[in-house]
Amino acid sequence: MDLTVINGERGCGKTTLLREYVDAAARAGRTVGGIASPVVYENGRRLGYDLLDLRRGVCRALARIVSGPEAVPTIGPFRFEEAALAEGNAAIVAAVRDGLDVVAIDEVGPLEWEGKGWAAALTHVLRSGEAGQELIIVVRTSLCDQLPDRFPSPLWRTAKRLSPA
Repeated sequence: MDLTVINGERGCGKTTLLREYVDAAARAGRTVGGIASPVVYENGRRLGYDLLDLRRGVCRALARIVSGPEAVPTIGPFRFEEAALAEGNAAIVAAVRDGLDVVAIDEVGPLEWEGKGWAAALTHVLRSGEAGQELIIVVRTSLCDQLPDRFPSPLWRTAKRLSPA
């Protein structure tokens, strides 16, 4: 398995670059799976993130900003939908199991450092990926160098890095 890491700061276009990358791979005849997490805006205000299953093209709510004294966000101001997290993990694992050429995980961040979010699927992929498959991970630059310690794999030694222009 080959590993590509897309890194950059918040809001710099990491997910856009990922989607361009997987779209180009699909146009080239490669099979694509895994997940992207595009930001959701309403009237110019960020509401949260959606979960996009890259294989099926299905999109649903992943995380939304919560407010008020009764709200207990999971990470920062965001409450994550447990069903969406389960679906995302399943989509990532299925893409590897089914031998898809490109498997994407957008984004690996603080939730995964707590062992939540995409942590289980990422650990599985790093151990189970086959030759000829490519794993693409999206991560903030501030966390990029910590990935090999948190998710050990020999793949980090040869990982390719990309950043939005």
